Amino acid sequence: MTDPTGDVFLSYRHSQKDLAVALDQRLREHGIPVWRDEREIGPDPLESQIEAVLGSGDISGALLLVSEDIVDSSTIVNVELPGIYSLYDTNDDFFVFVLCCPGISAGQAKEILGSIDKLNDFSEWYFHSLQPGDSDLPDYDGIVENVLEKRLDAILHHNGDPGPIMCSIHSHEPREETTESWFHADLSHHFDTRLPNQEVWNARIQPTITRLTDQLARKAGDRRIDFTGQAHLPIAFAIGTQYPTTRGIHATWTQQDPNLNVTTWDGTLSPEGAGTTVNRQLKDSENTDLAVLLSLTDDVRPEVGNTTGDLPSFHTVVEISRGDFGSIITPEMGVDIATTFRETVRGELNARPNLDTIHVFQSAPVGLSFLLGQQTNTLPRIQTYALAEFQRPRRYQPALSIE
Repeated sequence: MTDPTGDVFLSYRHSQKDLAVALDQRLREHGIPVWRDEREIGPDPLESQIEAVLGSGDISGALLLVSEDIVDSSTIVNVELPGIYSLYDTNDDFFVFVLCCPGISAGQAKEILGSIDKLNDFSEWYFHSLQPGDSDLPDYDGIVENVLEKRLDAILHHNGDPGPIMCSIHSHEPREETTESWFHADLSHHFDTRLPNQEVWNARIQPTITRLTDQLARKAGDRRIDFTGQAHLPIAFAIGTQYPTTRGIHATWTQQDPNLNVTTWDGTLSPEGAGTTVNRQLKDSENTDLAVLLSLTDDVRPEVGNTTGDLPSFHTVVEISRGDFGSIITPEMGVDIATTFRETVRGELNARPNLDTIHVFQSAPVGLSFLLGQQTNTLPRIQTYALAEFQRPRRYQPALSIE
C-alpha cells in the first residue's frame, strides 16, 4: 500500500531539466512534495537509490515527462518505468500522468511508451500536453490542477478519519513542518531576499492560493479545513477571502501564540470584547480609495506614513486599533475585531458610495488576518500590503489585489 500523502516521483531526461524544475517548483507551491533526482539523490549508485525509493511505499504518484530520448535512458527504461508501473498496477490510489514534452503529441507519447517491453497497459494513465500556449509557457496550471485533484481524492479514499483537512502554507523561512498536514504549500522561494513584486503576488501567488483553496473546498464535504504555517499577512488574508462565512465551509487557522500555546482562530466562536477603537479621518471627498489601518499588535501609522509617496490619495482613512499592543489577542477577541472590521468598512461604503478600492494595512496575528479575510464577502476590490521589515525606514509595499 502506497502512502497517498507521499512524494510524487518525477521521471525525466536531463535534456528536459528546465521543464522538470519549473513543474517541481509549481507543485511544491501547491503543497505537493516532489521526488526529483537532482535534489534527493545521495552518494550511492543512482539506479539502486531509485529502486529503493520506488519500493519504499512513500511515493503517491508519478509524472513522466515523455520525450523521444527517454528510450535511450537505461535508468528510465529499466528502473523508473517498471517501478512506476508496478506501483500503479498494485495500488488503486496510485496515479500516473504522462506529460508530453513540446513537439510530442499524445499519440507519439503512446508509441514511445508502447515500444518499452516492460509496460503492459498504460491506457488509463492521464496524458497532458506541455506544448506552450498563448503565454509561451506550458500549461503547468492545468497539470497542477489535475494532480491536486487526484492526490486529494486518493487521500480522502485512504483516510477514513472524518477529522479536518490539514494544510500548511509557508512564505517565511525557517518553516515549521506540520506532519499532520496533507499539503505543505511552500511559497518561501518568492521571499528569499525581499518581498515579491506585484506581478509575482498577483500572477503567481494569488492563483496558487485560489487553486489550492478551491480544490479543498470542493472535496471537503462536512470536514473542517484547517490552515497553519508561517505566512505573510496578505496570504492569510487572501486565504480567508476564499472561505467567507456565507460560503458554508468551516475553515480555521491554527498557530502558536506568543506563549507557544497552540491556538485555533475560528470565525464560529462567540466573540469577546477586544477593546478596539475606531477613528475616521476624511481626506478628500473627490477620491475613491478607502484606507483601513489595523493597528492590533503594533501601530501601523509610522510605516504607512513612510509609504505615503507611493500611495494614492485617499477619500477617508479609518484606523481600528487596540490600546495595549502587548496583551494577547484571543481567537474570541479576533472574532470581535473581524466583525468590527466588516461593520466599519460597510458603514463607510454605505455613507460614501463612490468608494471603489479598499487599501488594507495590518499589524495582527496571522490567524486574525485570516478571520479578517473571511469578512470581505461582497466588498469591492481590496489592495493588501506587506510590511518590508528589512527596509530602512520600514514601509509597506503592495501585495495581493483581491477582486
